[in-house]
Amino acid sequence: MGLFKKLDIWSVYDGLDEIMGYLYNGNEKKSIYWDSYSEQINEMANIAGEMYEELGEIRHRLFYNYDLPYKNLEFCEDDMANGGHTDISWWNTAACMLSDTDMVCLLENEGNYGYSDVGKEKMKRIRALERLTKKQQMALYIEVSGFIMRYMELRAAFETILAVINELEYNQSFMVKNGEVKVPDAVYV
Repeated sequence: MGLFKKLDIWSVYDGLDEIMGYLYNGNEKKSIYWDSYSEQINEMANIAGEMYEELGEIRHRLFYNYDLPYKNLEFCEDDMANGGHTDISWWNTAACMLSDTDMVCLLENEGNYGYSDVGKEKMKRIRALERLTKKQQMALYIEVSGFIMRYMELRAAFETILAVINELEYNQSFMVKNGEVKVPDAVYV
């Protein structure tokens, strides 16, 4: 993981897709260690699928339930937005207040490539949050921040398992299979 996280709504969707897809096409190298972690990978893929569905429900609530002011992303054309981009825009606005959000990626995913001062854009979005009522702010923070925290925990677990598999594959560790120790073909020192 890098210093900054991609927490805009499209990057979250992509991250969940990656976890779900890894179950089916993640063992490209035919690693013998992949089978040892397949149960955890399967469980994470199931959780990612549930979170994917939940993200759609959160978007629905942001658009219809909380009376958030209408916002349009002028640079973005999103097939999933029904008539506007209010839910996506408020998600990204709430995500930008987290200190480790990659604002450059967030703006690029909105299609705004020409924005030169990222700091001013972030402050503009924070001022938009300040204009919301307390009820709207709390609903937005609870929905977005809570989901992002769970998403980051899932990503961390997923990346840890990937790192363990890659490290074991790189070092060609010994394995116990059917009660017998399987010696690697080559060992790296």
